[in-house]
Amino acid sequence: MTNLHVLPETRPKFEVKVDLDDRAFLFPSGKPVIQLVFLAEGRRIQIDASYPFNQARTPPRIATLDLADAKELGHKLVEVVHTAKSQLVVSESSHITISVVANGYRLQFGDMNQPLELFLGTGSIWRICQGLLRAVDFIAPIETN
Repeated sequence: MTNLHVLPETRPKFEVKVDLDDRAFLFPSGKPVIQLVFLAEGRRIQIDASYPFNQARTPPRIATLDLADAKELGHKLVEVVHTAKSQLVVSESSHITISVVANGYRLQFGDMNQPLELFLGTGSIWRICQGLLRAVDFIAPIETN
């Protein structure tokens, strides 16, 4: 007799890679960032960075967002680009500040006493918005009427 086990339905991982321009930097590590990877897994999206060099072994993970926070971040990013005004994404699990600066955008993740800062150029911001929202759509596609 064979024992059959019902396995929980798991959604496959889905990743969106977004190439950045030469004006993307991550601080406090002081690394240029050449690519962002939005990895959708379960009901969360992880944001990872790719560096052209990493002798200091800086971890790639910038943030992990639940679905609601990722949707809100996508919405606020688009709003910031259109209105040129800073925005906040604040929840129980996330604190992200999006600021408009002279040559692009600054995203601050986490505690404001020791933030992780990601500086982005204006040339790649739309690709970032689309990549994040594409990962959100993979996790929870909106049904059409």
